[in-house]
Amino acid sequence: MEDNYTLRIDPESRDITFDADGMMETVAGDDTTAQAVRLTLQTWLGEFALVPSHGTDYEAIMGKKPKDLTEDEIPEVIRAAIFQEPEVQEVEEVNYTQTGRALDISFVGRLANGNTISTEVTMN
Repeated sequence: MEDNYTLRIDPESRDITFDADGMMETVAGDDTTAQAVRLTLQTWLGEFALVPSHGTDYEAIMGKKPKDLTEDEIPEVIRAAIFQEPEVQEVEEVNYTQTGRALDISFVGRLANGNTISTEVTMN
């Protein structure tokens, strides 16, 4: 796989990061894919106007009472979002905890190059 890179996005502020010299920071390789998945999980489906099909369909799960959700509904919504990143070949593990309106998500996935990535996201 060709080494890819992109600007580093802060997980908390979702803004571009800068080093001590004021230069924009980058991420490369598998970290690029992990960041892309994290950003997809932090984006509601339809939120990004230029690509309305990008994001996670939180409306399908956050708009329902927990008792009305089937056991695999939340993991399937999460998996669908993760697979928007073409380098992800397999989702090995999805964990989530829903507390009120907050949803904590963690996942482990395998990339096309055989490497493993993981990330965590909290949605409110």
